[in-house]
Amino acid sequence: MAKGNILSDTFEQLAELGASTAKQTVKAVGQIVNPFDKAKTSEVNREQNPGKTSEVKRGNNHTPVDFDKLKNKFQDKDKLQAEALRNRLFQNVKREDEKIIQRKDMEEAQKKSQEEQVVQEKKRREQQQKNQNQQSGIPTGKAKRGFMAQKKVSDQQHVENKPASGKQ
Repeated sequence: MAKGNILSDTFEQLAELGASTAKQTVKAVGQIVNPFDKAKTSEVNREQNPGKTSEVKRGNNHTPVDFDKLKNKFQDKDKLQAEALRNRLFQNVKREDEKIIQRKDMEEAQKKSQEEQVVQEKKRREQQQKNQNQQSGIPTGKAKRGFMAQKKVSDQQHVENKPASGKQ
């Protein structure tokens, strides 16, 4: 039974130790993280970040920043950039307008040249036709008429009767 007592005592001691450790851990975390207790949190922060505190202490040796001056400089840069972009946009629009005008001029010139070619082609065909007609001395026959064409009706002349021209 001695072994049983030692084991049972050990388990009891471990259970008590675990319970007390859990309670202590919760209290310690609550004290460190408690935002209402500034004194303790600032002490913890000082211990954790010794380098930052030295930077804060050295803050007296720097020149203060003039935010108005910086703001004006940035506004000037923005104005220059906006002006450059505006000029670039204007140049692009101007180039596109010139291209459009050039295309229209080319299209008009192309239409005129096509019309001239058509007129010249007609003249050439007519001239060629005339040359063929002159060179071929072969007389052309009667033109055939289609079966739907009307027949030519000859005008019949009536014989004139003269009243006093006969035997009397």
